[in-house]
Amino acid sequence: MTRSHLIIITDLDGTLLDPQTYSYEASLPAIERLKSLQIPLILCSSKTRGEVAPLWHALGLTHPFIVENGGAIYCPPRYFSFTLPGFKSKRSFKVLELGTDVRTLRRVLTETAAHCHATVKSFGTMSVEDICALTGLTRDQAALAAKREYDEPFLVDGGDRERLFRALIGKGFTVTHGDRFFHLIGNHSKGKAVRILLDLFRQRDPSFMSVGIGDSANDLPLLVEVDRPVLVRRGDGSWNTVVAVAIPGIERTQAIGPQGWRELVEKILTEGGWVSR
Repeated sequence: MTRSHLIIITDLDGTLLDPQTYSYEASLPAIERLKSLQIPLILCSSKTRGEVAPLWHALGLTHPFIVENGGAIYCPPRYFSFTLPGFKSKRSFKVLELGTDVRTLRRVLTETAAHCHATVKSFGTMSVEDICALTGLTRDQAALAAKREYDEPFLVDGGDRERLFRALIGKGFTVTHGDRFFHLIGNHSKGKAVRILLDLFRQRDPSFMSVGIGDSANDLPLLVEVDRPVLVRRGDGSWNTVVAVAIPGIERTQAIGPQGWRELVEKILTEGGWVSR
């Protein structure tokens, strides 16, 4: 493999980031090695742009990233030398918006829950303090998490959860399950965004290998789009059963969370004979 022949696409919470502290300290040595080798590291998360962009800057990354479970792709303006169909200039990035407006998602969730006699609590109805209590985020971090555009996280506190999900899906929406919350989204997914982004990379270099790293069910659409999917071990020592069943024999890390993420990246680089400059 040459430097241009590897692309790594990763979830954040529970993979690159510690699921409790949201720290990237354990994964940082592998991140720095990827940067030194000029290997693209693509962040792909349910987090908002307001959460991902500061992390992207803090890590010193220069590659595209995906937010809100595939709701939008953010690309540095001169990253690709060719025209990007459908992308618009926004916040000093080229952005492709794939998601449904969160105001529509909140309306549909509220109406459908009432019809199904289910009790839901979503980010649209939570205070910043509520989000802090449920996630362990700081107040500033929770405020950024609350600024949804294409994805509405929610909890079901009562009623027939499965009936609610069937009704939402019947209306053409998608319900995914992350580390802490269910997520209501429109006709988009991490997988759709990854597929579009990989097609752009193929225009530049058709011979790369893509690696996808995730730990939860909402990472499944991402993992089925890559050449080498990897499932990171969770804090309780298990691996997500939805992903494990859907991709039999999927590669798994032995270490947990960001330690497992680092383990996997270092394994791939060792196998490929990659040497930092």
